Amino acid sequence: MPTGTHGVGLWKFIRSGWDKFSRMLKFEVGDIIRVCFWDDVWCTDGSLKEAYPKLFHIARDKDACVVDNFQRQGDSIHWEVTFSRLAQDWEMESFLSFLEILYSVTITGIGEDKVCWQPSKSHIFQVKSYYDTLTCKREGWFPWKSIWKAKVPPRVAFFTWIAALGRILTAENLRRRRIILVSWCCMCKADGESVDHLLLHCVYAKKLWDLVLAMFGMCWVMPGSVRELFASWQGKMGKHLKHMIWRAVPHCVMWCLWRKRNMRIFEDCE
Repeated sequence: MPTGTHGVGLWKFIRSGWDKFSRMLKFEVGDIIRVCFWDDVWCTDGSLKEAYPKLFHIARDKDACVVDNFQRQGDSIHWEVTFSRLAQDWEMESFLSFLEILYSVTITGIGEDKVCWQPSKSHIFQVKSYYDTLTCKREGWFPWKSIWKAKVPPRVAFFTWIAALGRILTAENLRRRRIILVSWCCMCKADGESVDHLLLHCVYAKKLWDLVLAMFGMCWVMPGSVRELFASWQGKMGKHLKHMIWRAVPHCVMWCLWRKRNMRIFEDCE
């Protein structure tokens, strides 16, 4: 390592870019011996510590590895994350979404853990892909500002973030995880309940979108995916208050559709 005044200055400059660089890294879990449960990026596009700061605050073992927090029961995984207290009523949605993320991960326990470079399809680091990331040119750019900068409750923003990643537990996603159930949309009874169908293209979803957009005097051609919708949901809408409401619209519509869908499934409400 370089020493002296110039050496220290060099490493200080290199370290200044570590935060952005490290966000592009993600663990591909194998035997999960080396992966830190809260600190490492392994089951979402960020660490669980960042996604669930309040749960991290009450976690009993903040330095635990992934392997410390689950038990194998035959072919299935049972998560056993311990906290210093029970969940309060207002924290239940956060706890449930936390568990949804954990149970959506497939852990084979085969091979060593690997660090992957997310911007590259090969998961191998390339200087060009890092440059494109820094200059916002890489394919698959994620519209995080449209999601996290909107004035909505954190649990709603987290839900839309997971939806944009295509990971909410729709019937289609559950079937991919080998959970056997009928794969049809409970809203319109069409075959296949994907994330994009449920939140954008379902007949009932389209009616709600048209109704809300008409309030703003807007006509909208719905894009193909939730991620594309957030990427295109930009531009000023008059005064500050109206613009703030406009930024929150996709979050509110998707959250209402998701809650309605869950009411139909779990509470048998039509």
